[in-house]
Amino acid sequence: MDDSSLFCSSSNHEEEADVLQAMHLASISSLPFTLKVTVDLGLLEIIAKAADTHPVMTSSSSLRHLNAMGSSQQNDSSSNYEEEADILQAMHLASISSLPFTLKVVVDLGLLEIIAKAADTPPGTVSIADIVSKLPTNNPNASSIVDRMLKLLAAHSILTCNQITGQDGLTQRSYGLSSVGKYFLQNKDGVSFVPMLRILLEKYIIECWKFLKDVTLEGGFSCKKAFGKHLFELLADDDDMSECFNRQMSIETTLTMDQVLKNYKGFEGVSQVVDVGGGVGTNLKLIVSKHPQIRGINFDLPHVIKDAVPCPGVEHIAGDMFMEIPKAEVIFLKSVLHDWGDDQCLKLLKVCHDALPKNGKIVSVEAITPEVPETDIISKTVLEIDIVLFHVLPGAKERTKQEFEALAKQAGFSSLKIVCRAYSHWVMEICKAD
Repeated sequence: MDDSSLFCSSSNHEEEADVLQAMHLASISSLPFTLKVTVDLGLLEIIAKAADTHPVMTSSSSLRHLNAMGSSQQNDSSSNYEEEADILQAMHLASISSLPFTLKVVVDLGLLEIIAKAADTPPGTVSIADIVSKLPTNNPNASSIVDRMLKLLAAHSILTCNQITGQDGLTQRSYGLSSVGKYFLQNKDGVSFVPMLRILLEKYIIECWKFLKDVTLEGGFSCKKAFGKHLFELLADDDDMSECFNRQMSIETTLTMDQVLKNYKGFEGVSQVVDVGGGVGTNLKLIVSKHPQIRGINFDLPHVIKDAVPCPGVEHIAGDMFMEIPKAEVIFLKSVLHDWGDDQCLKLLKVCHDALPKNGKIVSVEAITPEVPETDIISKTVLEIDIVLFHVLPGAKERTKQEFEALAKQAGFSSLKIVCRAYSHWVMEICKAD
């Protein structure tokens, strides 16, 4: 499987597209901050000096937008037309930071819940006046502010927007929830990207961006410079953010594992699976429920295992994955490798190699970055999260297929095969030689 096929979604399922779009919107705050640091470091000037030897790309989305505006605004030449498209795209990128922060405020105000409650009542939308009437405010400007925020979200397909005519003959906008917008409801018992949005826009991550330029030039990592600790240490002292983080991890695990178990057939006929770094056993519980012939071992640090809930077919064992792992024919790693630098990953993979029998394999679920950046939504989301990982954990990063292959080879494995995709993650089989 080559990179071009990796990053082209083969699924036409609208629900999957909505989930991927919601993930992208929740993580898009990485873009404006990264762009600013890139500008501050003078990287674009360095690249510009090579402009005569590289083709200049024009934003296809901007061109489509201009074309849709009709022939009345056609430019005298195609070069002017493309230049205008580029300027509009640059203006959009320079102002994109308003989107994630506006979305967070709309979520915090409960506006999406108010709109969602109108979904079952014809016409399925709610006016600004009705929305604001449900807010605890006497601010005479509230309607205007709310309308401006919701227009922005509608422009990004988080909401739908219609014009309605009131009894006084005046028109006003009414808003409904789109299929993407539903993933930003609080939805405490279901899928929601609200925890992810909040984590990325709270002080721990926002402060880290201020140090990206410094760590680029001087070394270190942002979270340590900003707070003197890495993210997990900070969360240990902040119950509210820890709960938010844990909920996001639970949502992401449920979403991804649902797709893994639908698309991946490699657990069929397997009798033993060790989930390394398996937390409280959520992954194995799902795997064993789908494949009851499997005897599962959930392996994690002692302070994690003590909170694990008993589960039929699953044994919880505490230990250090960098020292020794229980033996099994399959080792399962989900979103473990991206938390560690190359040296630690290599050490872990060697321990896994020792624990596997001949013909044994690691089943690893990780995001994969393209060798050459693509513009599809999966690549954008993975690269947005990659920058966040750089901030919060020393050495943490998303990797390319080639980087995973190099680590696997150094650890003594004979092959690495990418089998299937689960939203923004991929299932890899890392096989031991006969």
